Amino acid sequence: MKLDLIALSNAMTDLTFEITEEELSRLGLKKESYTPLRNLDQKLFSDIIHEKIFKLYPAGSPANVIINTSRLGLKKTGLYATVGNDSFGENYIRTIQQNNITSLINTVDGKSGVCYIMITPDGEKTTTADIGVANQFDFDFSKLKDSRIFHTSGYELVTNPKKTKEAIEYAKKYNVKLSFDLADKAMIQRERSSIEYLLKDIDILFATESEAEELTGKNPLNALKALSDYSGIVILKKGSQGSVVRRRVGHVSEEYRIPIIPVEVKSTCGAGDAYASGFLFAYLIGLPLDECGNMGSEIASRVCASDRPHL
Repeated sequence: MKLDLIALSNAMTDLTFEITEEELSRLGLKKESYTPLRNLDQKLFSDIIHEKIFKLYPAGSPANVIINTSRLGLKKTGLYATVGNDSFGENYIRTIQQNNITSLINTVDGKSGVCYIMITPDGEKTTTADIGVANQFDFDFSKLKDSRIFHTSGYELVTNPKKTKEAIEYAKKYNVKLSFDLADKAMIQRERSSIEYLLKDIDILFATESEAEELTGKNPLNALKALSDYSGIVILKKGSQGSVVRRRVGHVSEEYRIPIIPVEVKSTCGAGDAYASGFLFAYLIGLPLDECGNMGSEIASRVCASDRPHL
């Protein structure tokens, strides 16, 4: 069966809870940043989260995209991911199957990946994670050749550079379109040369302003133009200022400014993934680029208005 959209993702279970800025400060965490769990004071972290109320969601950036597109009605989706032989892993696989996603998930000995999503009163997220076995990408990528779009992100490129590049190269060998989310400034800093090398192969690139600046060394407007010289379609996400969708073909460029849909923000966790899923869903059903951007904005607003990382 030919899949419309297939993703490679770190299979992370999000444990989401509310936290104060004072508690973040005590942990030495910068708001809206990511810090490996091993770098925290384990006792202090345990003490702070001891009485928190957690909400559990199977996630991971590209996995969120796949879950959303499936729930939007895309019938042929698939997910490469790895989970451990524990309750988190069992729940992860069950969620993927319940959403009618073709499961290309491996189960191995060890702990499933867990990501702690700390939400401050302003709805912003700060994260820490124990990746567990989620970066073990021992897959047969042959399913990729039967797909229209392959989606992954900077997170996967950092956690397992070799296998992520292998998947990308396999997809491009069979002329599968590549969708890629830069994911985070820190991911660019760690795998800059790999990302720069891949730019020419990326058909649809998602980036925030800070990520685009980090990668190109230019201000957001010039960064967008620079990135569109390499990648077919570039989406610059500007937070509360909406987004810009740009495509360049030869010497001709088209550019669309996409407004946000105002909502009462409960959490920004998964907002970028939601945008990507709306955009890719619209793209796959043949809508014009501006409508793809508007669909991305709509799905992002729906996720921001909830406390979930996906629909």
